[in-house]
Amino acid sequence: MRSLRTHLVLYLLVAPVLIYFALFVFYPLAQGIWLSFQKAGMMGPQGFVGLVNYRKIFVTGAVWDAAWNTVAIAAGITVFGTVIPIIPAIALAEITPDPLRRALQTTIYTPYLLSWVIIIGVWMNTLSPIGIVNAVLLALHIITEPIIFFASTTWAQPLVVAQTVWKDMGFHALIYYAALMSIDPEMIEAATMDGAKGWHKIRDLILPHLAPVIGVVFMLTLQGSLHTFDSAYLMSNGRTAEKVTTLAVYAYQKGLLQFDLGMASAAGVVLLVLCLLVAVLSRWLLPKGARV
Repeated sequence: MRSLRTHLVLYLLVAPVLIYFALFVFYPLAQGIWLSFQKAGMMGPQGFVGLVNYRKIFVTGAVWDAAWNTVAIAAGITVFGTVIPIIPAIALAEITPDPLRRALQTTIYTPYLLSWVIIIGVWMNTLSPIGIVNAVLLALHIITEPIIFFASTTWAQPLVVAQTVWKDMGFHALIYYAALMSIDPEMIEAATMDGAKGWHKIRDLILPHLAPVIGVVFMLTLQGSLHTFDSAYLMSNGRTAEKVTTLAVYAYQKGLLQFDLGMASAAGVVLLVLCLLVAVLSRWLLPKGARV
């Protein structure tokens, strides 16, 4: 009680945050877990069924396919989404004219502000049979007929990965750029005077300095990619559905399209457990300097 009286103001300041998480995170999460043990439809729970929904989950081939799609897409997004933004971040740090640097910052950040509907529309126009990509490939005689990218099972998952990386690249690049601004310029100048070339400075100075930030971006990208929904759902069609249906999309289809909220909740719990396991494993595998 003495501690409560002493730090009452601090407790009052943090109370709204705790209330928010209790109402909009922990309570819905608990409800979802409880619902996964129920037979439930759009009219609500209809009775406790124990582990029946989970048994259905693990004997349904579509769930295993969705889990594999989730892991494969998340792996691609995490690797490329963590590494590629380092390149524009270093480029921004090397640009000296402020107007040009600000213009490039705005340009690479713009896709992050766009909705997924717009992103898919841009990529569909670019990769359509009469789009610029097919036109260039045909003109260079690399292909003999247009590639139907959005109806190809081969290109389905790579496109989801590429679109997500492209959309988030500006945001992650600015995180890296902010970290680069904290490097002591005298250290870079000393390395240059000692004869260090561009790649050596990146390898021996910049990347070690960015290691903790790389760990943060890695974890943010990994957890976000495991919940991939918008891009996968919008990419889904009769030809590509089996390759881009993730666990999040599967839960949506079961819950809101087929009105089986029990199965949908069980799929959501499986996704939650997968996220927690991957987060713990990835944090353990990260180098010590990059752990968060």
